[in-house]
Amino acid sequence: MTELSRRLVTTDKTIFLVNINSSLDPSLLKNLQHEGYVVQQLAKDQLNIDLFSTCSPDLVLIDMVSPSMETVSVCRNIREGYSGPVLIFSEEAGEMLQVLGLEMGADDFLIRPLSPPLLLAKIRALLRRNLATQTYEKIVQLGELKIDATRREVNCCGKDILLTAREFDLLWCLAEKARTIISRDEIHQALYRSEYNGFDRSIDMYISRIRQKIGDDPQNPRYLKTIRGAGYLLVENIVN
Repeated sequence: MTELSRRLVTTDKTIFLVNINSSLDPSLLKNLQHEGYVVQQLAKDQLNIDLFSTCSPDLVLIDMVSPSMETVSVCRNIREGYSGPVLIFSEEAGEMLQVLGLEMGADDFLIRPLSPPLLLAKIRALLRRNLATQTYEKIVQLGELKIDATRREVNCCGKDILLTAREFDLLWCLAEKARTIISRDEIHQALYRSEYNGFDRSIDMYISRIRQKIGDDPQNPRYLKTIRGAGYLLVENIVN
């Protein structure tokens, strides 16, 4: 665990406030704190998978003046380890950059000037939506592979398996429809909330990492199978 991770102790209603090419708006911070949120301020170079694996906020708010391709791509980096709501708050942004921000993982893209009550209402709406889509008391077990959506834990052959947020989301996407082939398009929509563009190979990378972590032989997998031309299948293949 990094020093930053040790210092960030998240509680209910915690927001990571990320400032990019902008100075902190004191009124924004004051309004969030007055609403009861615990606000942790971060720089973009502090965002990494290790951070989100140890400290999971309720929402990430990216505050920027003028977004660019580089700054908007921060959303994609966040999505490597975080599946909760991401909100971009910017002073200016063309339609194309707003579209890119949403496609790279943001849930909403707000443009200033925006009144504090409306911003807080947007944040509450995202948190309600996220809460409504969370899965409670759901466990899928296939042989010695156990996936617990409530605790976001995976155990295989009696060993706890440490997955990143994105890896767990992919595995649970397959687990919810275990023994059913799930297409790449369905997985991409579940992970990135956007249509598959036909070129992104990140799903293959995550599948490979999950197989390695659960000890699945890629040539003869017991649990996570690739169905050529169709998608992926999570199933228990009995090994004699």
